[in-house]
Amino acid sequence: IVLVVSLLLGALYQPLESNGLFATQKPGEFDVVARNILLVTAHPDDESLFFAPTILSLVEKSRKASINFYQLCLSAGNAEGLGETRKTELGRSLDVLGVPETKRWLNEHPNLQDNLTAHWDADLIASVLKKYVSDHNIDTILTFDEKGISSHPNHKSIPTGVQALIKNLGETSSKHPLRLFTLVTASLPYKYLSFASVGLSKAEMYAFRGMQKLELLIIDILSIWYPEILTPAIPLNRDAQAMPVFVSDFRGYQKAIESMQAHESQLVWFRYLNVAFSKYLWVNAYVEL
Repeated sequence: IVLVVSLLLGALYQPLESNGLFATQKPGEFDVVARNILLVTAHPDDESLFFAPTILSLVEKSRKASINFYQLCLSAGNAEGLGETRKTELGRSLDVLGVPETKRWLNEHPNLQDNLTAHWDADLIASVLKKYVSDHNIDTILTFDEKGISSHPNHKSIPTGVQALIKNLGETSSKHPLRLFTLVTASLPYKYLSFASVGLSKAEMYAFRGMQKLELLIIDILSIWYPEILTPAIPLNRDAQAMPVFVSDFRGYQKAIESMQAHESQLVWFRYLNVAFSKYLWVNAYVEL
């Protein structure tokens, strides 16, 4: 027990990621990596509750000029008449997470309002996103998956809207296709593992890397006899084989907490439970749609 606890606590002191540039590669083609990334959320506080590990990692990369990272919130969260307050809170939260004012936006559209029972129109979402994608040469969009993490219908609407945009751009644009990666909705028990999810995620990532090294060793040995077959003309990007995963350390978790504290109007009792137990303040994993 002492060994398990020690390993788990040790895992909290170093961030880790896999495929942090969202690399993909189809057979016989060159790899594609993200250069201009747009994170799309539904309401103020989504960035804190669900995407903080991703934001912290990508903001750090953008400071090193390896990517451009942008954030767009599609509504002011005005369901309770607190829209103006929540706008201010969103700005404070993104300040904590390090997103510059020039790279973040809050959309306000009368038909994209915070509503627990309403699904947003996919074509409307696509039309709103199109300007941002065009103006900033966005090649990769991150957002919720079709389960929406919390099952909120506004969350669940966004990937459908992005897919509508991708279809539209595919018919009208000659640029490289826009890609969509969605945050994986975990099963209920795993969703609330809190910091225990860090140890599990890191174990999975190290196991995958170990299997990759074993695969490379086998290929190196076999290539002695079959060099033409096992040495592809187009080099393989090993990152493209891995799921994009971002794991925060304890400092990253503290930043996520601090950003959530900026949303004072939303700090009701059940959100304290969410902040205490949710894996999403520690771990984000994505799949491409």
